[in-house]
Amino acid sequence: MAKTNYAEGRQVAHILRGLFILGGLGIYFSIPGLHWGFFFGILFGSIILGEVFGGMLTRKSRREKKARKSTKSANVRRSNTIKTKNNANSPSVKTPTKKLTDAQIIKADVRTLSGTDFERLMELYYIDQGYTVQRVGGSGDHEVDLILKGKEGYKIAVQCKRWKQDVGNDIVLRLKAGKQVHGCYDAWIVTTSNFTKAAKNTRRGKV
Repeated sequence: MAKTNYAEGRQVAHILRGLFILGGLGIYFSIPGLHWGFFFGILFGSIILGEVFGGMLTRKSRREKKARKSTKSANVRRSNTIKTKNNANSPSVKTPTKKLTDAQIIKADVRTLSGTDFERLMELYYIDQGYTVQRVGGSGDHEVDLILKGKEGYKIAVQCKRWKQDVGNDIVLRLKAGKQVHGCYDAWIVTTSNFTKAAKNTRRGKV
């Protein structure tokens, strides 16, 4: 930017210097009898005036470009601020969900619980029923969320599905495999929805 302004200033200075020289020489030759010293004075004066006015125009140009650049930067910052506020107020932006306590999970509407909270609700329920409960879940759980151990010592694999759609036969079959992997005697599916016809036909809902 500085080099551009300097080059423009030099061009303006050259043009002004040429105009001053031409104008001064026109005056010098139009008035007969002037001393030759006026001739050199006109030349030097034209050079000085050209430099002075060229420098003034260069500084003015720099100030105007700097002002435009500052205005543009301010507009960009203002635009980014507006976008940030809009994003913050946008319903599509996900905000961290506050973890519910056990008491809140027990009192909450089941339909509003997340899958993890629903699993926790069932864990609390089976503990209240006298079972020892082990949380499984996660990768490689083979559709087993909880493993219950009763007083008799046998284990039960439990899959929790807080779904709106019906539970399909594929879930039933995977839980059957998970029961064997975890060495369980029985397997249950707890869901807020229902089962498809194929799932019901798989040992009538039993695994």
